[in-house]
Amino acid sequence: MIELAMSTNDSLTIRSAETSAELDAFFRLACEGFALDTLRSVAYWQQRVERAPDYVPGQVRCAFVANTVIGGYILYERRLRVGFVTIPTGCFAHLVTHPDWRGRGVATALMHDAIARAIERRLGLILLDGIAGFYGRFGYVDILDTTRHIVSRSHLAAMPLSPYTARPATPADAPVLLELYERHYAGYSGSFVRSIAWQRHDLALRLEENPPRLACDARGQVRGYLILPSRAPSNHAVEAAADDWHAALALLQHHASIAREAAEIDWPLPPDSPTFYTLADHLNLTSRSHHHPDEGWMARPAHLPTLLTCIGPLLEERRRATGGEAFRLCIAGAEPSLAVGADANAPDLPTVTLTLQALVQLLFGFRPAHWVARYPGVHVPPAMLPTLGAIFPTGRTWIAGSDAF
Repeated sequence: MIELAMSTNDSLTIRSAETSAELDAFFRLACEGFALDTLRSVAYWQQRVERAPDYVPGQVRCAFVANTVIGGYILYERRLRVGFVTIPTGCFAHLVTHPDWRGRGVATALMHDAIARAIERRLGLILLDGIAGFYGRFGYVDILDTTRHIVSRSHLAAMPLSPYTARPATPADAPVLLELYERHYAGYSGSFVRSIAWQRHDLALRLEENPPRLACDARGQVRGYLILPSRAPSNHAVEAAADDWHAALALLQHHASIAREAAEIDWPLPPDSPTFYTLADHLNLTSRSHHHPDEGWMARPAHLPTLLTCIGPLLEERRRATGGEAFRLCIAGAEPSLAVGADANAPDLPTVTLTLQALVQLLFGFRPAHWVARYPGVHVPPAMLPTLGAIFPTGRTWIAGSDAF
């Protein structure tokens, strides 16, 4: 619990919401802050959070003055994939402050509380999708630039109809949706470990608003899916995956039938994904990568011992596979260090010193090692650059739309 003096008469306390009334107050404030329909969204949002299979009591954190909720956030707890390892990760979302209390340090206090909470929970990382110019001051750095691929309606209209059909998903489709997600997105750093219970919960909530569309072949087998937003603009897909061209075409043609007024349809896809290659082999595409410094998907370390323990086997496997040199990885101003390719007590190992932010960008492959080596506070012996580049390859990071929080 954090306490902060706000003035001679007010004392700010930050702690987990403990009662149904406190939870209700937070969700009402959040719905108002994010301009959602309060009456419908409060119940929907609470249901989505509290009935999720991975719900952790206490993950809704609130700022109180006396007994009044004046702000808060949610720190979801999930396991994020990086290569073949997983890292317990706090997913920070829905930061809100009551309008009457803005500009008085409430949001800053909540941000510091989130870091302390994540460390207390031994979460290796904190991940968020942030507004511009705010989160960098708390140690968060960019880890992903998204890419969207645009198809013109006129070009799509010239295509013959797909032999596949597109039907709405039903509750029974949770296993096949999970299978498709695993096949198309689980290989990317930034994807999350999902259980079938989580997939059923997510699908049940989507069915209430805008059911995913499934592409089915002549035998009725599902070969792809499309998730569209529940609000405008309808031409911007949330997520798509297709096993083959006919599945992609069926989903594109369904999408065009929904977004009737749009001149373009666009799908977010990893630039090296099978679905993108399928589209690019058959259609004229325009691909747009969006680069917004200090905005969008950002991350920072939380409990450093957990993070280093999780990534140690990954770095060692990559070093061994590429024949790199053994070294000691140190974090400027922090403990512990990590010996890669040698015993922890081995003497005279070359030392690579990274900042917390440099470690995160290397881990997600956001920038190459030779570029990160220029960052203030980073020291990489020139002879170690090839090894560092091999164990921290660029690319292969993607956060699917259905993983947003």
